[in-house]
Amino acid sequence: MRPALFAIVVLAALACGPLPSEADDTETAYQALLAQAKTDPPGFDWQALRFAYAARPSFQVFAQSAAKRTMFEAAGKGDCAAALPAARAVIAERFIDADAHMVAAFCEENAGHANAARLDRDIGAGLIRSIETGDGLTPPTAFTVIDVAEEYTAMRALGAHPTEQSLVHADGHSYDRIVTVDDKGRTVTYYFQIDRVLAAESAALKPGSVSEGGPPDRSP
Repeated sequence: MRPALFAIVVLAALACGPLPSEADDTETAYQALLAQAKTDPPGFDWQALRFAYAARPSFQVFAQSAAKRTMFEAAGKGDCAAALPAARAVIAERFIDADAHMVAAFCEENAGHANAARLDRDIGAGLIRSIETGDGLTPPTAFTVIDVAEEYTAMRALGAHPTEQSLVHADGHSYDRIVTVDDKGRTVTYYFQIDRVLAAESAALKPGSVSEGGPPDRSP
């Protein structure tokens, strides 16, 4: 390229501003999918939305918000007056949270808001189905999660209570192996593919990251 032409190209690029960073690209991709999910939820690809959410550099794999803690505490007491606004706050900050949609649906139905309840229940169910990428009973048919919270979401949906957890490596992937017991006393072992979880934990623990300092206890 001739020097004069090269100078013109550089000046034009500077006038247009910096090129989009990878962070910008992942955030833009997530926001585009999120807008689509809100506009046309039936049949939406909820796994794509969850994976796009986890691909953002701002994704915090260790975090549980105060709103979610309030939501669980209030829902456990049957207090929809506190649980519903907390669930809506969780949805506003983390639309992919299936628990929040399910709590919202329960409280909306109790309040007589059938359409809102149906929408949140459908979204919550779609998100849970997108975690259940197999039957979960073997590593090749494992569920696929983006954080540990999704493991507990899936187990709640199955009526399974965790009793034991271990880390398993097989065929180039990593899995949480969780032994559970259901309300009838039956023991079932589930596998969760956690490649994305470990990648996010590694990124979060890099020097200077907000989560630096060590992962939380990941045992049930």
